[in-house]
Amino acid sequence: MRICVIFNPAAGRRRARRRLAGFLARWGDRVTLRPTARPGHAAELAAAAVREGFETIAAAGGDGTVHEVADGLLRAADQTAGQATDQGESGAAPVFAVVPIGSANDYAHSLQRQFGTAPLDAPEAHPVDVGRLSWTAADGAPRDRYFVCCCGAGLPGRVTLESRKIGWLQGVPLYGLAALRALRAAGPPEEWTVQYDDEPPTTGPTQSVHALLGRREGGFLLAPDARLDDGLFDTLRLGPASRWGMLKLLPGLARRGPPTDHPHVELGRRRSIQIDSPSPLAVHADGELALIPADAVRSVRLDLLPGRLRAKVCAVG
Repeated sequence: MRICVIFNPAAGRRRARRRLAGFLARWGDRVTLRPTARPGHAAELAAAAVREGFETIAAAGGDGTVHEVADGLLRAADQTAGQATDQGESGAAPVFAVVPIGSANDYAHSLQRQFGTAPLDAPEAHPVDVGRLSWTAADGAPRDRYFVCCCGAGLPGRVTLESRKIGWLQGVPLYGLAALRALRAAGPPEEWTVQYDDEPPTTGPTQSVHALLGRREGGFLLAPDARLDDGLFDTLRLGPASRWGMLKLLPGLARRGPPTDHPHVELGRRRSIQIDSPSPLAVHADGELALIPADAVRSVRLDLLPGRLRAKVCAVG
């Protein structure tokens, strides 16, 4: 089996670097290693690995590396499948393997909880769902981005922006502090129009909209019952809660998940979400910034693609 492992040699804190060193010592002479050199490079390396015919493409890192590798793999697999169809051929997309050495490892957590771990050099993998975020750029060009764990618009996008300014924390403490900073800077919730599937659109004050494939977002347990292969997003919409009300929600979100009886928390399970905002949106995909307010995008769509990826999580040691 031809295996390509994409990793960030400078990623993570001391613990992550030790785990990466141990992984490379075990697998370095048995796989093709591709280190990243800059943001976005992992997606380029993954796309190249698909074109080169690797049967397994692994992301060794945290959720940022996982996101980039998955996005690059899926884009290149789309192109390869289209070319094969044109030529009357067929072929399966590569297996996507996750080697969790980051701080939060949200996607690896969900994979392991549902499917367990598998050896890196074993062929088994599980069909899992994928999300696609799409929008129209300021120049009128259509844009999109795949995600495999979670996507959030509004407050979670601003939290992601704040987290980039904090260099001394990781995991839930990092995103907890970033959430406090984002809440402090936030104005009153705006009137968003949100449409789920074929339901009638609704308009109301909205702090954030979340779509989860996995259970966690930034270490917070936003979808305790989510499954990666059920063909549905677990969705969460936060309404006009005050700053104090939002602060009271945070501890429970870290430990138990969102309350089911809160007047400003709307939960559901859907296949698509259309969001329209009066102001430019901040949106993250798998914890990576997809849109910032300077992009001047006020409308986005999220679609679930069932069974789009074959994935597994591998033990580091």
